[in-house]
Amino acid sequence: MIDCHTHTKYSHDSTQDPREAIESAISKNIEYLAFTDHCDRDCLFSPRHKDKIRQIDLDACMTEIHALKEEYKGKIELAVGIECGYMKDATPLYEKDLAKYNTDIIINSIHLVDFTDCYFKEFFEDKTKEEAYMMYTKAIYNSLFVPYPYDVIAHIGYVSRKAPYEDKMYRYSDLKDVIDEILKTIIQKGKALEINSHAENTGDLTLPNLDIIKRYKELGGELLTFASDAHKIEKQCFMYKEITERLKNCGFKYLFKYLEHKPIAVKV
Repeated sequence: MIDCHTHTKYSHDSTQDPREAIESAISKNIEYLAFTDHCDRDCLFSPRHKDKIRQIDLDACMTEIHALKEEYKGKIELAVGIECGYMKDATPLYEKDLAKYNTDIIINSIHLVDFTDCYFKEFFEDKTKEEAYMMYTKAIYNSLFVPYPYDVIAHIGYVSRKAPYEDKMYRYSDLKDVIDEILKTIIQKGKALEINSHAENTGDLTLPNLDIIKRYKELGGELLTFASDAHKIEKQCFMYKEITERLKNCGFKYLFKYLEHKPIAVKV
């Protein structure tokens, strides 16, 4: 098993000790674990969030995770990563941050749309589902062209996690033109599509959902990562067996892990 997206105490929304997470992963026979804590420079430009979101101490985070990677060599393959929350205004900060550190995997994600995290009800006020989901989807597309290096596009469909609509499903058929452009660009740029199992109450097992995964395959996409998005050890490799079976049924033969920003195939 591999898990390419997990969080620790260095993220604003987790208290998980990294060493405890490693020991838990070893006990579960997880062979590869990436620590990808939130770097929320996007929130610095949001009046709603800038004073509420704790910014990551990258020096402390990188120092500890690199030390643990060396200490546990031969017991588990650890990857040093960062999850960068996209906002155009934050791009220069990410360029500066990422140039400072040796990493294995960088995740590109969308949380804030129109300066508000679409995890919270405030984002959805006075918006139809169609309006909210289209705004989010266009933000994903814009994020693909950032100049800083990234490897993976995270949790497409994140907007549905806490959406207030009766039908929350983030569907390919509702947004197919923009989603097609996103998937084609991911493939053209050689980036990976993340299959995220933190999808409770979204209407499917994963973000993105099955229709989008199938469309990615139809368009020639092959690079996939598995992500539990675990903020606690209980969620490491959550639904791994069920999701890898789904991927095999879609025709995928491999997941990919990242080391030194190089994709390495792992048979599913």
